[in-house]
Amino acid sequence: MVNQKTEPDVYIGKVLNNRYLIIDLIGKGGMGRVYLAEDTAKNRQVALKILILNLVNQQVSQRFAREIFIGAQLGRKSKNIVRVLSYGVTDEKTPFYVMEYLEGKNLKQILKKHPLTIDKFLDICYQVCLGLQCAHQGIILKGEVYPVVHRDIKPENIFITNNSKQSENVKILDFGIAKFLTERSGMTLTDSFIGSLPYCSPEHMEGRKLLDIRSDIYSLGVLMFEMLTAKHPFQTESNSFGNWYQAHRFQVPPTFAEVDSQLQIPSQLQDLIMSCLAKEVGDRPQNAQEIIQVLGQVKQKIENANSSSDDIGKNIPEFQLVPITSLTEKECLQKTWPKNKPVKQIGFPHLLPTTQGIIPTFWAMLPKQEISQFLSKNHRIEFISQMEVYPMILWVTVLHDVELSLIRWLSYFIDLQESRGQSIVRFLADTGYYHLLFFALEEPNNCPQVITLTLTAQQRQQLIDWMTTNQNIEPNEIVTTSQAKNILKTEYEEIRLEIMRNLTANKPQEQVEIKSWFAKLIDQVLHIFKHNQ
Repeated sequence: MVNQKTEPDVYIGKVLNNRYLIIDLIGKGGMGRVYLAEDTAKNRQVALKILILNLVNQQVSQRFAREIFIGAQLGRKSKNIVRVLSYGVTDEKTPFYVMEYLEGKNLKQILKKHPLTIDKFLDICYQVCLGLQCAHQGIILKGEVYPVVHRDIKPENIFITNNSKQSENVKILDFGIAKFLTERSGMTLTDSFIGSLPYCSPEHMEGRKLLDIRSDIYSLGVLMFEMLTAKHPFQTESNSFGNWYQAHRFQVPPTFAEVDSQLQIPSQLQDLIMSCLAKEVGDRPQNAQEIIQVLGQVKQKIENANSSSDDIGKNIPEFQLVPITSLTEKECLQKTWPKNKPVKQIGFPHLLPTTQGIIPTFWAMLPKQEISQFLSKNHRIEFISQMEVYPMILWVTVLHDVELSLIRWLSYFIDLQESRGQSIVRFLADTGYYHLLFFALEEPNNCPQVITLTLTAQQRQQLIDWMTTNQNIEPNEIVTTSQAKNILKTEYEEIRLEIMRNLTANKPQEQVEIKSWFAKLIDQVLHIFKHNQ
């Protein structure tokens, strides 16, 4: 947010709620004005958005309240969405809300000077996608989870912060016209067209009732095209609704070579952007994760190419992209079951000192026959948290053998209020993998088998985001640990049932006794939860 010259303003110099001193006007939006303010209670600068007085009516006030609600929930879950800190009303009964103050520039200001380099493009797009993914995963409203469609992804709403202590952080702004969606039907809970015409999807402009997260994917495609070319993919004779609709619905975007023959953009990246700009929703990436995966692949290829040319004649590379785990796995095989742990089917995490440094591990005791069956089978990692409720993570490792209808759930609650929990999460995020040490019930002393499980880039970022969020949670916002565990158990049950449905769907040739299978699994889950509590 950048200061700009404005006419004298009635709010500048006022103190709202006996706490927020209005210093300067720094921006204007469709519904309100944004001010730089001082939070006198915490001695910090904040941004404060006040609804424009002549817009105060029931419909606009409800939209403004929705913006506050969405920002409060999503800003706690993702560091790539601007965070709402508080809200209130002025003496004139005009609603306002307080958000974190950002120093830097929005993407529109940056693109006025020049397009982005590939490296900068990948970094910014990756963070935008993480923020969108968080919104699309939804927020909780009256006990139900609703995906959120931003509906106004454009350069002005992508803010790049300046921070000398770390790399640039990207924030998505302005959820003022966002829509809640029901997961079952995709029907919107708010209606009427509103948005920025150059970035609207065709279905958005048509006012379709089934507008979903793929509309944001289209807007992101327009944005990505601009980021690499500094030009819009579509041309219109005027800024009218009809001209923009014709462009979005029928114009074919030019190739990057047609825009600038000097551009050197990886073909995989070009294909990604063109797929985001597909006219039909089914032809686009279906979610932000698909885009994240492609961005990661492009970045990996670029880094590999650079390291190949830069490391000629060098014996030791500057860094490793893929961790070498064979040495530490051998050290794990030398470990013995702790004397202070019972010989029973339990699991727990442990930060293990090795010759390669501290490595996160998970120790599990299972029947010997099961261990041999799981070694070469499928594994899955889940991290579950509701940071806006309590700083706790449920870490789940799923081991399954579809052919034998055998599944084992290894779970553990990590409390981020405890230093040990913070250390485990930090090492998981930094290392990007962990060793799973098996111990047999029949021969409990030694570790006969070790496997290494790798976290996805998204999971590592998720852990980092939760650690950042944990630092901002105030004590009066925290519920009890037992309440937090119950909340996470409920979410865990939904994920567990989804996994089991998928496993059943992958095995149509066999008749699976669902009731007995579910009963067995529930017994396992309850057993593990009982131990962790």
